[in-house]
Amino acid sequence: MAKTIEQLVAGLAGTHRVSEVCVLLDEHLERGDTAYHVEVGAALHRRYGSGWAGAEHDYLYERILWDVATRPGRVHVERALELKLAVSSRIGRPVRRAAAVLAEYQPLAALAWVFAAPADHPRVPEELRAQLLQELVLRGAPVAQLPEARAWAAASPYWAGHPLARLPWTLDPIEGKPLMPHYSRGGVAYSVPYGLPTGTWIAAAGRVAVEIGADEPGLTVAVEGWARRFNGQLEAAVFEAERPVAPEELPGTLAGLPMDCMSGAGCRGPLGGVPGVDDADGGAHAAHLAVVPTTAAEVWRQLFVAASSGSGGEREWRYGGYGRLAAWRSLAAMAGAGPEDPVAEVARQAGECAWYGFTMCGDWFICDDLDLGFAVLDAGRRRLAVLAGTDYRGG
Repeated sequence: MAKTIEQLVAGLAGTHRVSEVCVLLDEHLERGDTAYHVEVGAALHRRYGSGWAGAEHDYLYERILWDVATRPGRVHVERALELKLAVSSRIGRPVRRAAAVLAEYQPLAALAWVFAAPADHPRVPEELRAQLLQELVLRGAPVAQLPEARAWAAASPYWAGHPLARLPWTLDPIEGKPLMPHYSRGGVAYSVPYGLPTGTWIAAAGRVAVEIGADEPGLTVAVEGWARRFNGQLEAAVFEAERPVAPEELPGTLAGLPMDCMSGAGCRGPLGGVPGVDDADGGAHAAHLAVVPTTAAEVWRQLFVAASSGSGGEREWRYGGYGRLAAWRSLAAMAGAGPEDPVAEVARQAGECAWYGFTMCGDWFICDDLDLGFAVLDAGRRRLAVLAGTDYRGG
């Protein structure tokens, strides 16, 4: 005689074996019967509460959530939220993770109900809608064409004052196709595109004197999490050059900056292939400094990954929406735009700038893919913004 769901769940007490339940879950999933998953999940809650009796029980509930949330269709979206997808998670930041998973796996039509549900729905937080909208935009979904999303945004006081509301509902050309994490039952996979951008190193010839410019705290917004991971370090500053800086003068100018990331040049050996500058002040550093021209799009790409999924474990991630916002705020500070300027205006100013990536073989950088170094000259080529980061220094 087949066991009831209550009997199955009761049989988990005092044991770590959940294979029998997993087999039944898979059988029902093959038939598209996620209602069974909801019943098992509810029974787990009734029997054991929100804290399971062991890692296997925790795994079982997460598996139930996963199987329901990733099964395409509105009914499965509703069932996943009924299972508290957006209000409980062993990962942390459940609303942000729920939005990311739903955006990756569910068709746009199936998500209409999330935006149409009552504002006080206990399983659909307003923050889920805000996050979901941006996660969909980042994946190229035409969310602006979804009537339910437009109606929610127009009527929601929560959205009207939300920081993500300033972001457009379509991707700017600078954003290209953002690198997004891939979620699966076994975990999450993501790219780490840091390090020196691809390009030809600039041969150094001369340098330009600079002085410290206005403070720009927004420079580090996208990478501020790095300072919390394994003793990572950040450094950023703005300088004003006495005259426009030519591309060949940038390596020597950077090497002479009063920044810690430029100190101790050569302690790990020269990079090779980068000629030193002629003057005594810059020459000692430039042979250990690589500078390559890059684009605002490449800088945004690295900033976005650093902000959304690049500061340690998933529990610390900003995820897509807030990662996108942080990347634009850092890009705006680098380009000299205002912190509240619209994305279109930031993109316009960024297009007038000259963008460079750099790395230094010295005390500060670790000389591998966990480094990040950018320098940008404004339209007049006199304002020089520098951002450097490394998210691992041991410990």
